[in-house]
Amino acid sequence: MPKFHAVRRLHAYLLIVAAILLSIGTAHAAMTEESGRRVALVIGNSVYKTLPSLPNPANDVEEVANTLRAAGFDVTIGVNVDRIGLEDTVRRFLRSTNNAEAGLIYYSGHGIQVGGQNFIVPVDATLETPYDVETQTMPLDLILNHLKQNSRVQLIFLDACRNNPFNAQKFWMAEKLEPVGATRGLARIDSDLGSLIAFSTEPGQVALDGTGALSPYSESFIKRASEPNKEIRQVLTDVRRDVIAMTDGKQIPWENSSLTDSFYFIPAPPPPSVEPMQQASVPEGAAATKLTIAPPHDETGSALLVTINQLPQTGKLSFDGKPIEQGAKLPAAALTALTYDSTGVAAGTIGLIGYTVSDPYGQATQGVVAITVSADAGVKLAQLEQEKQVRLADAGAYLKELPRDIDATIGVGPVKAGLPIVPASTAEMTFKVAALPDKGTLRAGDRVIGLGHVLEAADIPALSYEPQIGTENQAFAVTLQAANDDLAPATVTFKPTLDACDTAAAAPLDLQGMTAGKLPNEIDPNVALPACTEAIKAYPEVARFVYQLGRAQLANRDTKTAFATIKKAMDAGHVRAISEVSALYLVGASVPANLEKSSEIAAMGAKKGDPYALYAYGKSLYYGRGAKADIQEGLKLMLQAADLGHTYAMNELGYIFFNGVNVPPDIDRGIRFYESGLKRDDIYSMNSLGMIYRAGKAVPQDLEKALELFRKAAEGGQPYAPRNIGLMYRDGLGVPKDEATSITWLEMGAERGDYWSAFERAKMAKGDGSNTESLVTAAHYFALASALNRPGTGDPKKQSDKELASLADSAKKKAAEAFSSELTPQELKALPKTKSLNERLTLLAKATWVKRNPRYDLF
Repeated sequence: MPKFHAVRRLHAYLLIVAAILLSIGTAHAAMTEESGRRVALVIGNSVYKTLPSLPNPANDVEEVANTLRAAGFDVTIGVNVDRIGLEDTVRRFLRSTNNAEAGLIYYSGHGIQVGGQNFIVPVDATLETPYDVETQTMPLDLILNHLKQNSRVQLIFLDACRNNPFNAQKFWMAEKLEPVGATRGLARIDSDLGSLIAFSTEPGQVALDGTGALSPYSESFIKRASEPNKEIRQVLTDVRRDVIAMTDGKQIPWENSSLTDSFYFIPAPPPPSVEPMQQASVPEGAAATKLTIAPPHDETGSALLVTINQLPQTGKLSFDGKPIEQGAKLPAAALTALTYDSTGVAAGTIGLIGYTVSDPYGQATQGVVAITVSADAGVKLAQLEQEKQVRLADAGAYLKELPRDIDATIGVGPVKAGLPIVPASTAEMTFKVAALPDKGTLRAGDRVIGLGHVLEAADIPALSYEPQIGTENQAFAVTLQAANDDLAPATVTFKPTLDACDTAAAAPLDLQGMTAGKLPNEIDPNVALPACTEAIKAYPEVARFVYQLGRAQLANRDTKTAFATIKKAMDAGHVRAISEVSALYLVGASVPANLEKSSEIAAMGAKKGDPYALYAYGKSLYYGRGAKADIQEGLKLMLQAADLGHTYAMNELGYIFFNGVNVPPDIDRGIRFYESGLKRDDIYSMNSLGMIYRAGKAVPQDLEKALELFRKAAEGGQPYAPRNIGLMYRDGLGVPKDEATSITWLEMGAERGDYWSAFERAKMAKGDGSNTESLVTAAHYFALASALNRPGTGDPKKQSDKELASLADSAKKKAAEAFSSELTPQELKALPKTKSLNERLTLLAKATWVKRNPRYDLF
């Protein structure tokens, strides 16, 4: 028979047999869902400062965090966090939730229910007085509501149902003094569509700490969530069964679900990868020849099992020196170590090995190896061995040459690692991930990579890393090693960095931001403007950079351009930009002042949970400024802003309660909010507390403390603190009388836009009255006080208008001339026409102050 026809018959025979063998075995399990971004907040509080400590939570969450990382979650973790630490941790998590597939919260520690709401209790909480829930705890709903807006699936796990150890039994909740709910456990939470809420025990009941290092609930959760290809509702059923058994029925976990899709912590990956048809040649008459079989692999690195379905009809197949029987089960690595004894087998004989490779998920793939006994097989084997050595040498050289340090910008999506293409000679090799960052997400294309996962050669140049928010100045290593060969591993270090625009102009409490941010007076426009301009060029799809460019333009006193830029960011979906636009309408910066428009825009941001918008719209509602008055809703929104760490809200709430604005006065409650702001270095709370210490109202008078707080506030840019310092020096209150120093501080306040500073400075000048220059100064500052008027905020306009009218025209004319000298002819011409000298002087004062471009964004 001609050789050509023999080869064709051989190939046809192999294909028929392979088809028969490949039809045997189990079917592939279906993929459960696409892999999307998964983010988790895991908090465990054990070591309380005044409340009873708990033995398990800190241990619980470390293990839970590891379990969730293995399930593809980017985990933000907080252990033994105080109230400010809790705010920081929650904000970092909320920044990571944007467009997440799944958002998860796991809390273990003390919890309390008041008024039907559940609160996380940080380790520095005392809960001794009725004021403490609103200033010392964090409402769970605040986090959950944000998750609902930013993720498709929300999963909440609460192992916080301990006995109530708190001293107070009633706490303020907005306008109501509410009793603590049942003193046992937490309140029921109803889940919205796409949510699952799981409690470690039934609502109103108490969870047990257990006798081990972990609570019974956490111990079971860690075990069951780690089981592959198990739907979450089955996980929780198994957890419930475990906990009931561990606690002798004393604790019964409970959940409320409205999930509409299946969710798997560890979904099934693609089935094992197997070369469906391989050929191996062995020498004639060889006692034990190692077969060249490509090993199977699973992309998650799971342990694979090989079942031998068919053996060659001639010769002997062995593993580790022992004959293999049909149906034998071997580890996957055994395929590469199989040997074939061809003693007594004629050259040209073909034998078939049929095998099935199965993974822990119940998925299986079949493969076939055709063994050809050949007289010249030894030469071919030597050639294959030579090729293998070349392949290994190339792979080793490639791993050695991989870049060792890669900068990864935070908050711009996955950053390409830029690793070189694997040499063609090693294209069939696979690489295993031997070490992985515990923060951030490593991907190969769209696939999330976990520890132990196996990468094809084509995956290496597709690797990218998305750093976790808050990991700047940290380094994370990824170690790759050849999956089936003994080569030295290679470690690539990713270094998360903030873009220069984020460093220079990020906004505080921006839930779409990447860092803590800067106050307006802390922005250096010379640095921020070029940095943000470059960021927009590099990442045109990131609206955050557009907003931050607008902040830089405000700091550069280019208000008109800033308004257009910030409006563009708002239209592109940046939430914080909404409240910034609202603020510009409030003060009339580059657009006419419009309280109604400002309030309307702030409402949009409040619906999206932005702390600044919650404060701004809440304040509008509370005072009925630009919106129909709604004291209850306004108070609620400002409390939410304070819960997220917004110090302006804390200061406003302190003012409301201390002075009894629309509510009965409660001095202690007001001071608590001022003190909360002070803990966060809020310049407004500093000023407010300074006035309390200066007056000695509700606290012993402490003029030294008052002056210290005023000075610190003024140094931080607070516009009203300079007036308070100036008055203390004017009156000799706690300091020697010093008129010159008083004038310096009052003029500083006036320039910052404080109309009372301008008014008091004018009064001092008028009171002097000894020379014409003093009266001109008085005219200057009375006019400025009237110009700085903002209706409805306790301003001195009527008084300043009256005082201005009482001055001699000669002094006012000289003041007008001084103002006019600062303006161009065009600017003077643009002023409204008026026959009144007083009105003309006020217009000139406003025009020159505006020309100096005051920091609208500071007030």
